[in-house]
Amino acid sequence: MLRADKAGEPSGSVYSAQMPSACLYTVSNFAVPYTIPPGAAANLDGAANIVDNGNVYNTMWTYPQVIYYIGDAQCHQMAARTLWLNGNQMPMDARMTSIYAFANFGLLSAMFAAPSTSIAQGIVNALPKRLAAWGRRHLGPGVLAAIVVALGILPVAVDGFVQLLTPYESTNATRVLTGIPTGWTGGLLVGVMMTSIRQVGVESAALRSRTPAA
Repeated sequence: MLRADKAGEPSGSVYSAQMPSACLYTVSNFAVPYTIPPGAAANLDGAANIVDNGNVYNTMWTYPQVIYYIGDAQCHQMAARTLWLNGNQMPMDARMTSIYAFANFGLLSAMFAAPSTSIAQGIVNALPKRLAAWGRRHLGPGVLAAIVVALGILPVAVDGFVQLLTPYESTNATRVLTGIPTGWTGGLLVGVMMTSIRQVGVESAALRSRTPAA
């Protein structure tokens, strides 16, 4: 079993609730279109960060209703930019669906990495050993971690801003592909931050246990 009770060991206990919850939410995004009749979630175009279609979701039973509400609160749900299953739009558009799905792999990478109180070091610890060793030697953990985060976000940033500022219209395949590195990076960041917070407590407790009582 993975643990987070000693410095340098892979961390697992901190993810005992977060990882199952994240996986369940991801599966739910793909499952709920099949739990409602075809056409029940269609033409949901709206604005991001606001619930536009509550009247539609209120006709659904509880499970899909909750998942669609969560998706609508984050995403514009434009029909042309969303994947369809069972004649229904998924709760979020193609890019956000991809980001959330691959964030699970980022969490998994953080879970199996050696824990550190440093977020930058934690990110580096999740990389392949040869790349991590090269980066520590030539760049330092801070620079290497910043590069990893920047490269993870770059595909979505480029595709999104080019689409915003020019007549170019991305495709759902491109949205899914650009969401992969961003999702992994986001999941890795969240996981490393959770591990780092936990590791501060672990190392503080270990230090106190070695300090003789006055």
